[in-house]
Amino acid sequence: MTYSKVLNASLFSMLFTICFAFGTIAQQLPQGAQQQVNENFSDEEYEQFVTINQSLAPMQAEVEQEMVGILEDKGMEVPRFQALMQAQQQGNIQDASDDPEEIATFNEAGQEIMKVQQESQQKLQQHIVDNGMEIEKFQEMSIAYNQSPKVKEKIDAKMEELENQ
Repeated sequence: MTYSKVLNASLFSMLFTICFAFGTIAQQLPQGAQQQVNENFSDEEYEQFVTINQSLAPMQAEVEQEMVGILEDKGMEVPRFQALMQAQQQGNIQDASDDPEEIATFNEAGQEIMKVQQESQQKLQQHIVDNGMEIEKFQEMSIAYNQSPKVKEKIDAKMEELENQ
């Protein structure tokens, strides 16, 4: 896979992660709750979180490749799909494209990608549970990693520690 495809796949994955994961989490939290982040995790939870994350990386890469493959099969480039998706979320897809065929292709690809994503989410969640962590705890730690410098520092240190073993 070329560097360009890897970069596109990463951007693609980040966009989907942001759009779907954040939307789901935000809907589940009451207003104002997003400000409160748990920073109290045990050393065992940190190690478990890092180990699980490292084992999820190959699974996520496989899903990204599958999603990019769907777009390639439909003849749509990742950046164009992202632009149309962003326009759709803002409620103005007609402004982004006046080509009914392109919009139809975007919709078909989007449905296939959502199916792949739903299937992979179930597999990833099962993998987390199979490795001894509750989904809620994993999500809580993920949120803390993104919002708390203290938690981010501790997780990054654990990742480095495990990589150097």
